[in-house]
Amino acid sequence: GKEIPGQASLVFDVVLLDLHNPKDGIAIENQLVPESCERRSQTGDFLRYHYNGTLLDGTLFDSSYSRNHTYDTYVGKGYVIAGMDEGLLGVCTGEKRRIIIPPHLGYGEEGRGKIPGSAVLVFDIHVVDFHNPSDSVSITVHYKPSNCTVLSKKGDYLKYHYNASLLDGTLLDSTHSLGKTYNIVLGSGQVVLGMDMGLQDMCVGERRTVVIPPHLGYGEDGVEGEVPGSAVLVFDIELLELVSGLPEGYMFVWNGEVSPNLFEEIDQNHDGEVLLEEFSEYIQTQVDTGKGKLAPGFDFEKIVKNMFTNQDRDGNGKVTAEEFKLKDQEAREEHDEL
Repeated sequence: GKEIPGQASLVFDVVLLDLHNPKDGIAIENQLVPESCERRSQTGDFLRYHYNGTLLDGTLFDSSYSRNHTYDTYVGKGYVIAGMDEGLLGVCTGEKRRIIIPPHLGYGEEGRGKIPGSAVLVFDIHVVDFHNPSDSVSITVHYKPSNCTVLSKKGDYLKYHYNASLLDGTLLDSTHSLGKTYNIVLGSGQVVLGMDMGLQDMCVGERRTVVIPPHLGYGEDGVEGEVPGSAVLVFDIELLELVSGLPEGYMFVWNGEVSPNLFEEIDQNHDGEVLLEEFSEYIQTQVDTGKGKLAPGFDFEKIVKNMFTNQDRDGNGKVTAEEFKLKDQEAREEHDEL
């Protein structure tokens, strides 16, 4: 044409940006593999990882670090580009690896955003944690006293110390730093479901590590400013005190025989009606003298008010002898009706 004369010698100054072969697969370079790797990721796992994405010449096109948030995805199921889907399989928690992806396993001939068409991609990833939606709580016992006959169960009042962290070791919270124990009624919903499960069948003095997947912890949302979304949690626990709870469904039980004239004893002014104040005073006396026991770990006033409300069947703030029934009597009546 007009730009290149005939018989001209041509000079090209070339900078090679990248190259690939259509037959290429991904290339993986392991940069750091933790010594302890109990499990490697597999198809269907949910990974949280950080990454820097560059071209072969080092040009940065994306980074999760700049957003201060991990990239979270299922692997082996087509949620990310094919090369990344393959490259995230077989990793350990805490592993760092480089994944080099040819364009036919990346963004192809058209590219995307800052990624040119037919570009070879380089991802430097750091795996923060991963889990499978079918995972349950994992419990590792580090110390169990030789005299371990009383085991924690639903309804027991527990006092324990814990250190809470992420799988990468990031500390989230610790009762030791607060100088006081964490106290709950087991199985009452006062902690996440995974912790309720992890505290079962412990004896006083026992130390264990409980690993909780997010669907049994704080889920996809996490706790803003405290727990990242979809995070696996690690609790190092020491049980310090256990107060046995009551049978399920009971908030108060008698330690001995029940008086046949119970209503008359509660009705101190003998007017045929029991008010909340009379009821509360009577229950307090039974607990103080050891004749009765309240469910441990709950507020006394709330328990008594709930007990009173259950007896006040017409809701007029008074309990009559006709309304008053013990739980065992109610159960027998229901059984007879059936």
